[in-house]
Amino acid sequence: MLDGNLDEDVEAELQVEAPEEVTEGETADLTCKTTCSLTDPTFIWYKDGRPLTTKTIKNNQLHLQTVSSEDAGSYSCAVRGDQHLHSTAHRLRVRYPPKRVSVSISSSGEIVEGSSVTLTCSSDGNPPVKIYTWFKGSTSVGEGKTYSIPNIRPEDSGEYTCWSRNDHGERNSTAVLIDVAYPPKNITLSINPSGEIVKRISVTLTCSSDGNPPVNIYIWFKGSTLVGEGKTYNIPNIRSEDSGEYICWSRNDHGERNSTAVQINVLYPPKSVSVSISPSGEIVEGSSVTLTCSSDGNPPVKIYTWFKEGGTSSVGSGQNYSIINITAGHTGLYYCEAQNDHGALNGTVMVSFKSRSSSAVWFAVGGGSFLLITVLICICRINRKKRRSDKHDDENADPNAQDDTYTALQPTARSSDDVYHTLATVKSRSPDDPYTAQDPQSRSPEYDTLAVRSTH
Repeated sequence: MLDGNLDEDVEAELQVEAPEEVTEGETADLTCKTTCSLTDPTFIWYKDGRPLTTKTIKNNQLHLQTVSSEDAGSYSCAVRGDQHLHSTAHRLRVRYPPKRVSVSISSSGEIVEGSSVTLTCSSDGNPPVKIYTWFKGSTSVGEGKTYSIPNIRPEDSGEYTCWSRNDHGERNSTAVLIDVAYPPKNITLSINPSGEIVKRISVTLTCSSDGNPPVNIYIWFKGSTLVGEGKTYNIPNIRSEDSGEYICWSRNDHGERNSTAVQINVLYPPKSVSVSISPSGEIVEGSSVTLTCSSDGNPPVKIYTWFKEGGTSSVGSGQNYSIINITAGHTGLYYCEAQNDHGALNGTVMVSFKSRSSSAVWFAVGGGSFLLITVLICICRINRKKRRSDKHDDENADPNAQDDTYTALQPTARSSDDVYHTLATVKSRSPDDPYTAQDPQSRSPEYDTLAVRSTH
């Protein structure tokens, strides 16, 4: 125990002997010394003014087995019984590599494409860290306590770490994730099946896109017409009418975009096969006609084969079939077989014609009618002239004379000089006469009128 009058001397004589600086991981001993003569004193140690209870204290020594950064501080000692009398404080500095390295992001909310972002690295080290290196994944992207990304892009998304170093070591920060939000891009369409699309199969279109957040709205258009919604668009039992350009419109919270159009070309066998005849009017024996086959098919029809009903083999090929100098043997039903890679279909037409003998009869009938009309017109004109002449000769007229109109129409009453008799008289016909050659039963009354024989 110390005497009371020695209090001031004890306080003045207590001091701590220790190294000024120690490296983390090393061993350190702090000694409490006094020049006073003390009888079996007990020493008490303080760190930053608080008593130490967890450190090893042996006599007047404080032993720090493995120094850590937490051991840095102000140390003092005192003698039990006079705890209020502390030694002069001694500051122990601990050198240590970086620790508690962390990264903060300037934008605390959502990071959207086109914005600017700054990363800041913080660390605890003694001496303070002066070297900072930034990594995206395993790739070095910058140096310094801060790393800025102006006009950030989706490609800048990823994990970033800060590597810090001082004279006593180095350490990486925990990785931070940068997730850049952006509207849909790289919109692509795929078609299943990927090969030829044939009528009546099922086809599925799938829309793929790159967007953050992922696209959740897909709308399908054929041309400018909305045809469906969803990531996929199915066309069961596809038809030729489904051919056309298809696009996918996609959207997320940050924008929208259309895909490039894809063409669906539906292949199908020939349909709507029809046959036309040229010339389109009446076909006369000995003339020529051309039959033309038309069809709708995909791919277009390139093989046309012509058949005549009742025949055992084809009569021609090609889109057109011509009949030169048509005869009775050419009449009948013709059909055209149109064929492409996906099937065949027939189209039919009836070929018939009018014989030349039939045409001659109709020509004679028409000519006879024309001649009769001409004769009647002449009779009427002559009759009018005679009536005007008779007005002057009424008193000299023969009372028994008949009207010239009846005379003209009654052959038995006409004289050989009568003009009407001359027009109506027909000599004996030769066998070559076309009218005599015809069957008398088939002649019309017009011919009989012109064929009245003379009674002389």
